[in-house]
Amino acid sequence: MLVPIARLYILRVFAKHLLLSLFVFASLLVMLNFVQMVNQGVLAGFSFYFLAKSMLYLAPNILGTSLPLAFLLAVLLSLGQMSQDGEIMALRAGGFSFYDIFSWVFGAAVLCSLFLVFVNNWAGPKGLKRSTDYTISMINRVTKIELKPRTFQQISDWVLYAREVNGLTGKMSGVKLIQRINKGDSPAFVTKLTALDGRYRMAREQGLEIELSDGQFSQTDCGSAGKLLYGSFASYKTMLPFFSESGRARKLNQREISTPGIMARLRDGIADEQVAAKFRIEAASRFALALAPLVFFLVGAPLGVALDKRGRSAGFALSLLIIFFYYGLTVSGMVLSRKYPGLFPWAVFAPAALTGAAGLWLWKQRLFAR
Repeated sequence: MLVPIARLYILRVFAKHLLLSLFVFASLLVMLNFVQMVNQGVLAGFSFYFLAKSMLYLAPNILGTSLPLAFLLAVLLSLGQMSQDGEIMALRAGGFSFYDIFSWVFGAAVLCSLFLVFVNNWAGPKGLKRSTDYTISMINRVTKIELKPRTFQQISDWVLYAREVNGLTGKMSGVKLIQRINKGDSPAFVTKLTALDGRYRMAREQGLEIELSDGQFSQTDCGSAGKLLYGSFASYKTMLPFFSESGRARKLNQREISTPGIMARLRDGIADEQVAAKFRIEAASRFALALAPLVFFLVGAPLGVALDKRGRSAGFALSLLIIFFYYGLTVSGMVLSRKYPGLFPWAVFAPAALTGAAGLWLWKQRLFAR
């Protein structure tokens, strides 16, 4: 019964550091993503509903990115603390092997890798797609716009220009409105309105209400140069919606497609070889990155035991060094695989293999030799 008690104690110490490290890394990534949204200008009158939805669906990706980093730091800190307090030495003196001491931590590494396989290949891409959809909707549905004179401003499918604008009264002069409706990637209809005077009013969560006077209207059929609709008006009212209905359909990034979806597209055939290479590398890298907890266990366990009196600062510095080395090699392998197709998929999985081999060497030198 002593072995399960020892394993439970080690697992409890490790779990405490894992949860704390996961909270720290996840919080940093949440803040980075939030700042990125701020830089995109979504705080110029955004909907909190869309912001909350966007961050919620981004959670699987944040968790998938944070978990390997937190796992490595937790291994180094927990084992370093136990080694510094003499608990590792006491367990070894009591007849426990390193297998008995680390077996449950290894089991946690296996579970984390299996979880990352699910997140990287299914939950993460689907969540990223939904998060991007809500971010785009949030940007398009801004509820505060400051019109500027002599400036072309995009509002959903319309472009608005006014020679003079009074922000207090909403009066405009020398107004131009242009709308281009596309059919596929080519323009189908172009609508133009020009007016001497106009007025605008903000309809919250809906759009910009425009009232024009003394102007002309024209619509051109781009598919037939001989077709032109033209007229004049004394008064014209319209609504420029904040949300573009035609903008809902968009081309997905490979990171937003699940691995089964990527494989289906590759089986159907992709004409552009560079795009096909991106899809293949993306699919392979998801499995390679899922191996990170196992690899970090192999490296972190012997290093954590060897920390002794060097303390937590050394464990944190080591974790940063290993993370920089591992993810730097991973990115380099992906770039090389894209540039030299003959290196795929070996260059993608090489960082995991090299780091795992280094971990096995450390086990032999520092643990099996004891």
